[in-house]
Amino acid sequence: MKHLHKPKLSLTYLLGLVIILSGCTGGSSNKSVTDADINKGTEGIIMQLEKNAPPEKVFEDTTFPIIVSLHNKGTFDVKEESKGYISIGTEKNYVELGEEKELMEFEALGKSIFDQNGELFFLDVTAETKKVGAQSELRASTIFITACYPYKTTLGTSTCVDPDIFQSDKRKKACEVKDLVTNNGQGAPVAITKIETRMVPSDEGGENFARAQFVIHIENKGNGEVLTNEREKIKNACTSNPLGFKDFNKIRITAKLSNEELDCSIDETTEATVTLRDKKTIARCTSLDSIQRNVDAYTAPLKIELDYGYTHTISKDITIEKILKY
Repeated sequence: MKHLHKPKLSLTYLLGLVIILSGCTGGSSNKSVTDADINKGTEGIIMQLEKNAPPEKVFEDTTFPIIVSLHNKGTFDVKEESKGYISIGTEKNYVELGEEKELMEFEALGKSIFDQNGELFFLDVTAETKKVGAQSELRASTIFITACYPYKTTLGTSTCVDPDIFQSDKRKKACEVKDLVTNNGQGAPVAITKIETRMVPSDEGGENFARAQFVIHIENKGNGEVLTNEREKIKNACTSNPLGFKDFNKIRITAKLSNEELDCSIDETTEATVTLRDKKTIARCTSLDSIQRNVDAYTAPLKIELDYGYTHTISKDITIEKILKY
């Protein structure tokens, strides 16, 4: 397996340094960048083939370049234990790569306050065409580039908790229970689009207690497919190793209210994993602790994290030409 190598000082690093220095020397804008500005968007790793690499036409028995740009436009750092994979697929009867170049690991830092663009780097591989064949002058072939990587969606917000389920207390309250609709994403291909806040009766403590429950709407807004977050399955998606239908569209969800873990499991025997159908799903996360109904409404921090794998493929058709000698 070949590892990708990047220059020590990347373009995005230098741009980030310029931004920091301009801020220190009284730049033209006084607007500060916050986490809220960064945690937007519905993109993760974006791949593009560079112009003429590969070229649209190439002669038989010759080498040609394949150059792919990879840009982490999301907020999750693909690094260390969360490395991603890039695989290059060719029709081996017509185009050949070195075996070590078929699967490569990569790392790419996401957006941050210090680098609002995310890390950008390039993969450069040399391929070689084979003979077209005695009966043909041209041969069409396709090159596929697939990225497979772990990713995470994080949403941090505040919510109103009001144990008065039936709103029998008509006094003015500190906050009002409302649904949260988010249209801009959280800096990841899988987005939390809506959070419904509910207060439900508690099964412990009788009628004088309630629990907070959140119905979380989730959607794959990227251009790829969601995988389970198991590392081996993510790697398999970039190799010839088989994957089952149960390995796709699985998202692990965790949530905390006031730093207390919420129960997001489907039932007593199922982990907190939801399945996308037609790119959408919902999850229900409920507080473990009961709250007395006579407690006044209050605002509490809510944090939700989605863990998953992600994969997408780009391709280009090329034409291999025979070198004619007549």
